[in-house]
Amino acid sequence: MRGVYTALLVALLGVTLLLPGAGGALAAAGIWLACVLVVARSHPNGLMSLACLYLVLLGLFHLGLVVPVTLHPGPGELPEWLASRHLPTALGLFSTAAVAVALGATLVPVPAREEPESHLPAEPQLFRVGRAVAALGAVLLWIGVWQLGLLSSGYDVYFERAMSEDVRFFGFGLMLFPIGLLVAAVGATPRQMAWLAAGFGLVMGPLFLSGFRGPVLVQMISLSAVWAHKDARVARRVSLIAAAAALVLIPVIRMTRNAGEEEKRDLRVGPMAVFEEAGGSIYPLVVTAEGVESGTEPLWLGRSYLFGLKRIVPNVSTRWRAPGGRVLTPSAWATLQADPWTFEHGGGIGFSGIAEPYLNFGKAGVVLFFFAVGFVIRRFDGWLERDPFRAAVGAASFGAVLWTVRNDSIELFRVLAIASLTVLAAWAVARFAAQRARAADQDWRTE
Repeated sequence: MRGVYTALLVALLGVTLLLPGAGGALAAAGIWLACVLVVARSHPNGLMSLACLYLVLLGLFHLGLVVPVTLHPGPGELPEWLASRHLPTALGLFSTAAVAVALGATLVPVPAREEPESHLPAEPQLFRVGRAVAALGAVLLWIGVWQLGLLSSGYDVYFERAMSEDVRFFGFGLMLFPIGLLVAAVGATPRQMAWLAAGFGLVMGPLFLSGFRGPVLVQMISLSAVWAHKDARVARRVSLIAAAAALVLIPVIRMTRNAGEEEKRDLRVGPMAVFEEAGGSIYPLVVTAEGVESGTEPLWLGRSYLFGLKRIVPNVSTRWRAPGGRVLTPSAWATLQADPWTFEHGGGIGFSGIAEPYLNFGKAGVVLFFFAVGFVIRRFDGWLERDPFRAAVGAASFGAVLWTVRNDSIELFRVLAIASLTVLAAWAVARFAAQRARAADQDWRTE
């Protein structure tokens, strides 16, 4: 079947490139749904495979608004950008990205399983080292929360304060804690997974309720994907409960977070509000398409990725100074084009992971970037079947990869580096322990 899937996806890719935006939002939704089905059927874990989870989020964050509005406009006033002549281009770019992810994923061979469900073996050193890193991250995170008073000031205030205050404890802790937790999860036993999940809820739950929904949700999805390789039945049950709770809580948190903002009052509230708000990532993609197509913004030619590579080494200086101005990352650039006031106050309109490769290299960049994403994530899936140490690198990085669906990749390279160092430390400890065990065994035999 892999050959059939490949032929179908190559044909779909040609359609999205030759007829960009044809059929509008509903055609894009149809192409995305076909890609999800192909990726799910091409792996034993189905919808819980990493590649499929990535593709589902890609669709949610880019179609969650335009598809409901197309099917049922409703009585409220719609954003002006939905009538932009660049919206079809943005939808075409989304379709191209979705097909490229699916094509990259399906080209990776998936070995047949001897058992219906995989059970990734426990690796004690991964669990111990990951647990220690997670504990350090949790301490740094909550020092930052206490310093900034985030539980009372809220989500939006954080970004404005980040322009004039030192937020490194919070930012680095928010990165380090899930890296350590997911490394520990790969090395955990099924019973230990339950304790890790409880720890995740204890550390990240208050932040979720304070408005930091995205960072918590992507890491929760990553933890669920790893759990599916430890105890699939429990993982599915917990994931369904967590998803139901998120559908109820997210609109409530959104209303609290945006209280007092006049322009937000007309937005619909209800079960579909979660998808409609998430679907706002298509807006920055429209803004980017307008800048690139009109020629007002030259292609960046990899500038944003080089900037991310330069940020791998964190700033640990004891003398912190406020930046002279806001760094023009791709997401900041899109905010500057669409809403200069929000840009000046440290806020943003969100971003689109599709917009960044398009801003750097045009349509060719979208095809190559998302083909590589699909290929690499499917390799992560393979490692979760049999190779704990490589799987730990993939799992600890997967949350950051999901985060790039609606953000730029500025922090991705740092996460990959820290995850790799954490796993390398666990591997070194495991190897040292194995050598000592062999030496002790040889001494015992010679006596």
